[in-house]
Amino acid sequence: MNQDVRDTVRQLAATARPAGPSWEEVLEASFLIHGHVCGGMPLGFRAGVAALEALGIGREENMAHRVFVETGTGHAAGCFADGVQMATGCTFGKGLIARTEFGKWAANLVDVATRRAVRVSVRPEVMEAALASPFVQMRHRGVPPTEVPLDVSRPLVEGLMARGDGDIFTVSAVFEYPLGPPASPCFDTVRCSACGEVVAQNKVRMKEGAPICLPCSGYAG
Repeated sequence: MNQDVRDTVRQLAATARPAGPSWEEVLEASFLIHGHVCGGMPLGFRAGVAALEALGIGREENMAHRVFVETGTGHAAGCFADGVQMATGCTFGKGLIARTEFGKWAANLVDVATRRAVRVSVRPEVMEAALASPFVQMRHRGVPPTEVPLDVSRPLVEGLMARGDGDIFTVSAVFEYPLGPPASPCFDTVRCSACGEVVAQNKVRMKEGAPICLPCSGYAG
């Protein structure tokens, strides 16, 4: 990010203050990790914060919650998922976020122990307006997001952040989510007999009596 974008990101992050002082830091980090200024990521960020509040929990630091984002790949505004991930703390590295590929701008936040969940979805008129915005029209013409002028992208973010949750989201009542039992983390490792690299034991296959990693094994999975 160049200095103009960094300054803009810092200023935009201040719009998270109504949710609490610490959210300003999280929103700034979200922009930095996401890599550009757009409307999709902040919209997901707002959805993630709304889901936490509706479920009555704080940002995840361990492994107690999971989030299922209903966006997918191959369509506009998939940036929504990055905002949800950052706001909820249900990160890819912790294995706590998954995309359902429904092509919808919604997120389901689930308490793993109790299966209590809440779904936050973007109101249709908000999503339609966002997709008709000058920013998305430029993206549709093939302009990379980092090349969209800040005087186009910034007002979109400011407009979204200034609105109340009820104006942009539908928040469900708490419901029971059909979640399977969580997998136990594997702390044991072995060395692949072919490439010599360390492999988590629960991912190893056996070939001719020797442990072997998936890429070396020829197995499909």
